[in-house]
Amino acid sequence: MKKHITILLFLIPQFCFSQIQSDSISERKKLTIEINMQEGIYELMERNQQINLLKEGVEGYCVQIYLGSSREKAQRMKYKFMKQFPKIKSVSYERVSPNWKVKVGKFRTKLEAEKLKNFIISEYPSCFITEVIVPIGEFD
Repeated sequence: MKKHITILLFLIPQFCFSQIQSDSISERKKLTIEINMQEGIYELMERNQQINLLKEGVEGYCVQIYLGSSREKAQRMKYKFMKQFPKIKSVSYERVSPNWKVKVGKFRTKLEAEKLKNFIISEYPSCFITEVIVPIGEFD
């Protein structure tokens, strides 16, 4: 009796998982996907794409680690950050008259920028999150 139960325990799963027939697999390959949208959604998507092309990018976030009037200090801050965190590739400094800004990271969401800020806040206590226009494909 125990042998029969053991054999059944090994055979029943074979029948349970053999529900897909070979004909249905070939039928699945022939299926096409159709997306149904409400009227106007496609036009809104096109308009959003045109706006992003005019802005030459997408709205995103970065972490600003320096704001001051000294170009030399901004350069030192940039190179110091690049040595401390070599995995973060997008580090830039720019002049916004009369100040210099050092910004790091290019993120899609504020949550991603917040993670970086929390990671570097011990070294750069005055850092904060700012909004930027990120060229398409240049996100971290």
